[in-house]
Amino acid sequence: MDCKETRRCIHLFLKNELDEDTEFQFVEHAHSCTECMEELTIEYLLLEGINRLENADDIDVQSELEDRLNRAINRKRVYKQLKAGLFLVASMMFCIFLLGGV
Repeated sequence: MDCKETRRCIHLFLKNELDEDTEFQFVEHAHSCTECMEELTIEYLLLEGINRLENADDIDVQSELEDRLNRAINRKRVYKQLKAGLFLVASMMFCIFLLGGV
């Protein structure tokens, strides 16, 4: 994902409207690109900050945004692990079937 595509996805990411693969690509790029991370931080501050100011809540934008990005990465890792586990189970079942249902 390039900068232009990442910036188009910022609003969708903040609204939780990206599919898993796109979200993972978005997070990877945002972590590696200072300019996109800065744009993401600004938009997050605008969306969340205004709501928090109205409610007089504390704002720690940087750590909240990092938490959100890390949760997206962790979801992708868990998905990959589950996919690999299911492949392993399916492979074992296939081998058992080939060996005559031992």
